Amino acid sequence: MLDFAHFKQLQQEVLNRPDIKEQAKPAAVVAIILEDLEEEPKLIIIERNQYDGHHSGQMAFPGGKMDPTDTDLRETAAREVWEEIGVAIDSDSLNYVTEHWINVSNYWITAFSVRINKKLSYDLNKREINRIFEIPVSFFQDPANLLPHEVSYHGQKILSPSFSYEGNLIWGATALIMYQLFHQEDNSK
Repeated sequence: MLDFAHFKQLQQEVLNRPDIKEQAKPAAVVAIILEDLEEEPKLIIIERNQYDGHHSGQMAFPGGKMDPTDTDLRETAAREVWEEIGVAIDSDSLNYVTEHWINVSNYWITAFSVRINKKLSYDLNKREINRIFEIPVSFFQDPANLLPHEVSYHGQKILSPSFSYEGNLIWGATALIMYQLFHQEDNSK
């Protein structure tokens, strides 16, 4: 299996810097796992629309920045899922997974997960979302699908986790969260 020790060390250093978190914009995302007894579990991934910005066209979890009216990041996460894909989630059902700082856009993302055992009907926000994927969880659990992706942080080249599904690259914070969810990382809090 690939070793992302250097990346994990750098990530831990960032998480231990409260000054970064205090100056970053808070955001939340949700890893939605569909559990249907007739099919294997699937993970919902969105493809963002093309626009002039850092996250244009990226594969991601539903989510976004905290609004001033949100009482907490769980509420942000549930609201964003509703606004982006039209799926109602009870914010109390969200389980904390991890946090990540996105350097290029200065977002501090809190990731949550939720398991849903019913068929979903989506209502895409076409302004933000291009497409939804329901990808088998087994794809992300298979070490053969875990790929290295080179990123640059303060002029330093580092290998981080990524996945490629049907020619679509999943990298950055989304891939890191998947790595933590499906490759036995300690994500208790």
